[in-house]
Amino acid sequence: MKRHAIPLLLLLAALLSLRCGYRLAGHGKNLPPGAATIAIPAFKNQTARPQAEQFVTFAVREEFVRRSRLRLVESAADADLLLEGTVTAFHTTPLSYSEAGAANLYEVRLTLEVSLVDMRSSEMVYQGKGLSFQETYDTDSDDFFSQESGSLDRIAGKFAASIVTSILENF
Repeated sequence: MKRHAIPLLLLLAALLSLRCGYRLAGHGKNLPPGAATIAIPAFKNQTARPQAEQFVTFAVREEFVRRSRLRLVESAADADLLLEGTVTAFHTTPLSYSEAGAANLYEVRLTLEVSLVDMRSSEMVYQGKGLSFQETYDTDSDDFFSQESGSLDRIAGKFAASIVTSILENF
């Protein structure tokens, strides 16, 4: 039994040392070389929905800090990279109604534009126009607007995860 264990362990060690080509995604290997800091000023809001830009800005900042090697800085003058964005549309649409005639299923759609600029070279690293994200949610409450913020928070999180992945992986 011991005679077979040593070759088996050597084979196992050899197999473990081989690289399969897979790597952990989303950690910024496609960012400009030497970029260490990023500024993400508050997104602009071109919609009638107050504070929509705040949800999105907060989610994008959190996602970049969590998933990249970049350090978040306040000022664009202190940043290697600058990510700017605009919330261009926010729509809430009822999809179904209860027997009492109150809407109980809604779709929230958010449309944005973002750009990432290398401040050292003034080159555009990433640009996304007309990026649209949607979330559906149901409610048993007659007060739709009290639950809208929760939906906006979820859709902002989806947007942040998607856009940060696109930037970090250069899709």
